[in-house]
Amino acid sequence: MSKMISDEQLYSFWDSKEQAEMITCGAVYPESVMQGYQQGEQITLSGCRIVRHNCGFAFIFGIPTARNLEQIIFLMHTAREKGERFVLFCENERLGRYFEMNSGVKVEKRYFFELAQQSPSVTALPQGFVIKPIEASILPRLDGRIKPSFSWESDESFLQKGVGFCAMYGDTPAAWAFSAAVSDREIDIGVETLESFRGKGLAAAVAEKMAAYVLSIGKKPVWACHADNIASQKTAARAGFVKVRECRTIRLEV
Repeated sequence: MSKMISDEQLYSFWDSKEQAEMITCGAVYPESVMQGYQQGEQITLSGCRIVRHNCGFAFIFGIPTARNLEQIIFLMHTAREKGERFVLFCENERLGRYFEMNSGVKVEKRYFFELAQQSPSVTALPQGFVIKPIEASILPRLDGRIKPSFSWESDESFLQKGVGFCAMYGDTPAAWAFSAAVSDREIDIGVETLESFRGKGLAAAVAEKMAAYVLSIGKKPVWACHADNIASQKTAARAGFVKVRECRTIRLEV
């Protein structure tokens, strides 16, 4: 890294050890790995522990040393060489600013949402569309980046431990919402709409169906997206979600 920092400076970034162990942004992802719902990896370093979800989202538990930061960047490069994602979530503002001063990494923002009411909104489907559960016959026909294979290690694992709903137009999956991450207390909702079907309210409709399901099993539906993803933010608002927090994410520059 181009700018070095001492261990003493790093330790001063946190008010307490408890604060360093607390994850509030995207906690469902490391919890999913630690609780055995989804695959990932847990890497123990000298001063901290990294929990990385199957989709590539990574989280720091504890207070990293200067050497740990170099190791984390090395892990990012190793993941890239394997064709994998490694996106580090950084809630500590001062640590985020440190990363911003270093070349080779890109610092972005991610927004987090929670349902603002006791039940989600209800968006009427346009004529000709029906909502169906995502079953084995539908999975291979989902065409987009945000789909169960984005965060689940296999279709079988998703069908066993996850759930989703799809807005169908005949035999065509037009939009879908699914459990992108699952923990004992929360489910993060992933949503996608085929480009040719956008602007019809389909994403909101399937997201609402998904949120209602999450509530029915006693868990909290949560939502997150890149700060630049205005469409996702609008869909979240339409489904009854409100922004509750934000954090930095760090990844290698393209």
